[in-house]
Amino acid sequence: MLLTSTIFSCKKDTTSLKAQLLGRWTLNRVVTTGYTAEDTLKDPKKVNGDVKYGTTSDYVDYKPDNDDTIELSLSGNRTIGSYSIIYSDQFTMSINDGLNYCQINSISAGQLQFTAKIDKTNVTKVYYLSR
Repeated sequence: MLLTSTIFSCKKDTTSLKAQLLGRWTLNRVVTTGYTAEDTLKDPKKVNGDVKYGTTSDYVDYKPDNDDTIELSLSGNRTIGSYSIIYSDQFTMSINDGLNYCQINSISAGQLQFTAKIDKTNVTKVYYLSR
């Protein structure tokens, strides 16, 4: 009985949001809205629109470590941050543009889409990822 209970108690979690997010996702595109003309004048990287990615150097990697580390790579420029699960369909990401409140739009083994709102701004980004 002890052996049986040990085997079943060590079952791998595959249904929680964290378990589904873990690993490296190819970043296919990001649709950004909410930047003002003033934002763009101050920082030309802050633009609205649909940016397509999809090369091997464009990815989001949710690390399985205890620190909940996230690695974001855009055109070879890597950023390290952190993420935290809030609910079964919500999480936060703290990355280069600040704290992002994220809502899962759809998730499966091969596709992930979520909407991120940057804290204290009107900026929203919809991320499209695949494996």
